Amino acid sequence: MKRLCVIIALSLLTAAALGNGKYTFLKPDKHGKKVKIQVKGKDWTYYRLDRKNPLEFTIVGPTTIRVITRLDVTEYDKGRKVDYTIECAIDDKNAHFSRSALLSKGVNLTGDEKRSIGAGRHFDLKLNEGSHNVKLYLQKKSRDVVYIRLLKEGIPMVDEPKRVAIAPLEFTSPVKILVRENEFDYYRIGPKDSLKLEIIGPATVKVLSRLEYDVTMNGELKYRLAIFEDGSLKNTFLLSTRLSDITVYKDAKADKRLARGDTFHIEVPKGKHIYTFKMRDNGWTSLQKFYIPADALDNTIR
Repeated sequence: MKRLCVIIALSLLTAAALGNGKYTFLKPDKHGKKVKIQVKGKDWTYYRLDRKNPLEFTIVGPTTIRVITRLDVTEYDKGRKVDYTIECAIDDKNAHFSRSALLSKGVNLTGDEKRSIGAGRHFDLKLNEGSHNVKLYLQKKSRDVVYIRLLKEGIPMVDEPKRVAIAPLEFTSPVKILVRENEFDYYRIGPKDSLKLEIIGPATVKVLSRLEYDVTMNGELKYRLAIFEDGSLKNTFLLSTRLSDITVYKDAKADKRLARGDTFHIEVPKGKHIYTFKMRDNGWTSLQKFYIPADALDNTIR
């Protein structure tokens, strides 16, 4: 496993930083109460973190997650600087981040004039390639309440290259699905189904994956996809998903339902490579769709 880097940054966060176009809002998979905090007249979404309500999410790297924190300082003396600590578990690695807060003027918990909110602080989590499980929590004896806002570093949409769909080199089961009545071709992998994708790099392949739910599967589920490059394991992605309310099979299947689309990327080095996709969860199946940048399409033309 590549080394996991955690970069710690301490700063007083302003409203301008909250709206920095370099970052996009990230909703956690598991969290406490969602609240609105008003900063200089504008509302921002935060999530309550206390000892009984951790915050968890799964993210595919490489990426940087900015964690914005605001301590509830209502129970503390006004003008007193208060120290607080947030525990962080990333996969099998643990860390903790200590911050100090003073009451922040002009910052309010929307709809609750009685709560006093501390100045914004932040730290950054720099995650390497692959899927990561991140958990933020407070120690069991902590009485603090901290409000958390997550931002994911990303390239502005205008910089996203135009992508085109491509078909696998080999596949067992093509599947047609409808998303808001628009038809798309997907390809199944599972115990009885396989596929191979041929790509000539350099290129970045965008993979859209949809878990297939059977009658025994409900709620939010996690599943693993193993990607082999020229026969050797390149990466294993852990994806978190739930049922889609806008996606159905073109040919109705009474025993199957479709999950939302979950996205990850494969970096293809220079030259021709064969990628094999395998499910790591016994008996489960998923559907895959592939996209490459339009300017990389010429690489695949023989």
